[in-house]
Amino acid sequence: MAALELSSSRHGDRTVLHVSGELDIISRAELITCLDKVIKQHGGKIILDLTGLDFMDTSALSTVVSYWKRLTTTEGGFLALAGAQYRTSRVLWITGLAQRLPMYDDVAAALADTETRSAADDAS
Repeated sequence: MAALELSSSRHGDRTVLHVSGELDIISRAELITCLDKVIKQHGGKIILDLTGLDFMDTSALSTVVSYWKRLTTTEGGFLALAGAQYRTSRVLWITGLAQRLPMYDDVAAALADTETRSAADDAS
């Protein structure tokens, strides 16, 4: 079992949260703490980099969905996923959430698209 590792990097007004290891019912508390800290310090424009993710269970998925809804509906932000591989996060595809959540092949694509959205939001 691979321990959950979280780190973050800033890209303008967005934060990339790098997730590696296993994200499950036990380790999701670490994710919640980290997401809350990022939101408090930097705001709610977050990209979850799932490239290093080895496993995600449904409890972790519900946490991701909860933050996605919260950030997009009440806090004026967003939560996007980058680098999710079917073999490690198939729960996204099985539940149909892969078609609903903003997903990108990699962090570079997510940053490029969300930069355009952030600029459009700032112009409004």
